[in-house]
Amino acid sequence: MKIVVAPDSFKGTLDAQRICRIVRYAAKRAFPDCRIIELPLADGGEGTASLMAEVLRGTVEKIQVEGPFGKPVRAYVGFIEKGNTAIIESAQAIGLPLAGKRANPERTSSFGVGQMISYATSRGAKKIILALGGSCTNDLGTGMLSAMGVQFVDICGNHFVPVGGNLSRVETIDYNQAFSKYRDIEFILMCDVNNPLLGEMGCARVFAPQKGATPEAVLRLERGAQKLAAIVSRVTGSRRTEVPGAGAAGGIGFGALSFLRARVRSGIDVMLSLYDFEKQTEDADIIITGEGKLDSQSFMGKAVGGVIERAAGKKCTVFCGSNELKSLPEGVFAVSLSEEYGVDYAMENPSECLQKALDGYFETLKE
Repeated sequence: MKIVVAPDSFKGTLDAQRICRIVRYAAKRAFPDCRIIELPLADGGEGTASLMAEVLRGTVEKIQVEGPFGKPVRAYVGFIEKGNTAIIESAQAIGLPLAGKRANPERTSSFGVGQMISYATSRGAKKIILALGGSCTNDLGTGMLSAMGVQFVDICGNHFVPVGGNLSRVETIDYNQAFSKYRDIEFILMCDVNNPLLGEMGCARVFAPQKGATPEAVLRLERGAQKLAAIVSRVTGSRRTEVPGAGAAGGIGFGALSFLRARVRSGIDVMLSLYDFEKQTEDADIIITGEGKLDSQSFMGKAVGGVIERAAGKKCTVFCGSNELKSLPEGVFAVSLSEEYGVDYAMENPSECLQKALDGYFETLKE
């Protein structure tokens, strides 16, 4: 028997790797000769680079970059495919927790993300997978691009590194020689939001309040983004404001689309492709996946939905903390820990509950 285990984390309780280990233990007890393939998943946030590097037998390097307020922070860059591909989490440099009580998207910068990209290319990476999500910025990636050699110029001819609150100060954009090295680099954005840059569903109105912006600040951020977008369109000859994902990570999606010719892909799609999921599962008897809450969002770019879609009709079992769905696709079975053991007990004892649920599940396979 071949079992492929491809879970997301149970947020706040179990990480994906721990879930894989529990499944392996239970499966081997029930079927000692079974073959287990572990493909732990992540959503592009913290831990994505190290997770992918470990599973794909790559390396992780720790570097120092500027945090959202310019102070040094430690960040991890993952390298896979013999160093040719780098995995960079924007949250390592600009994650909302780094801003703490000072969270203010008018003042925070994505400069450190650009430093991570610069480091990766200096180490020989020809492909950058940039995981977007959980940022504390709204600078449209201007900080990131500044660290890479894009120069933002005000009306007096001064070069400066914009933040969300002074995007309207930009009058023109130049490039220095350092930026030329990125012309042959492939950029892929791991992105699980489809928001455009501007408007009611744009990054300022939807996400900036979550990052500490007042209603007045949201209006200023939107006006600044509108002006900068017009300048970027004039300079680059392209208008990428409406591309799904342009509003991701405080507009970093827009900056990468406009200046780096980046392509936006679902985070789970990127991970499953790197894992060569179809090949790994082509002769699988069972695919086990899971997440904390199984609901309608699970099939809108999330891990479980991605696994089921690409499993191409193979038998899939979803282990989850809770299940809010009344029906599931054909061939998909769900086991809810809260239904089996109660919400409070399952939250307090997730490993034990998952272990028991798996033991019961594998027993049914023997029948």
